[in-house]
Amino acid sequence: MKSKYLAVQLAAILALGLMCGSAFAQNNYRADRISTQGTITRVTRQGDMFQVTLDHGAYTYYVPVATVGPRNLAVGERVRIDGLVAGDVVNSDMIALANEPYFSADPYYHGVPFGQNGWMSATVTSINRHLGYMWVRDDSTGVTYKVDVRHMNTRRPVNVWGIRKGDHISVDGNWENRNTFDAVRIEY
Repeated sequence: MKSKYLAVQLAAILALGLMCGSAFAQNNYRADRISTQGTITRVTRQGDMFQVTLDHGAYTYYVPVATVGPRNLAVGERVRIDGLVAGDVVNSDMIALANEPYFSADPYYHGVPFGQNGWMSATVTSINRHLGYMWVRDDSTGVTYKVDVRHMNTRRPVNVWGIRKGDHISVDGNWENRNTFDAVRIEY
């Protein structure tokens, strides 16, 4: 009888821990956080920061020298950069080269919770130009979602149809429903 009571208590503690864990993960979510991959086209050091430009998008990434560490950032390197968007600037707190574990699994990226807006980081799995949709696999969850590109901001045009299956993209937008993410802007 005593062991049954202990088992019930343990189950309750585990359930509470799981609920707290999911609440903690949601608290880590920030709508202004972007996680993107690309090839460095320009890198300059400015004091204690590196100013990095990638081969896509209109953002300038500022990466602290301490974050880069002993690695050598050079034009032509494939990187993943994670940071907070402020206008056309991203203040980065993580950078990973193509041969590093964080390049494919960014520890700071959390998927966009349903009902919120923000940056989804994903890999394109298929495209339907005729209907104006693409399907992507979210980096955080591995779940495949439909991305609606018909309502994108035309003031910041991007050649959406230049995106190919297998490309890694970052999509700024919000949820139309539980399976469809409405894109406002795409970086790739």
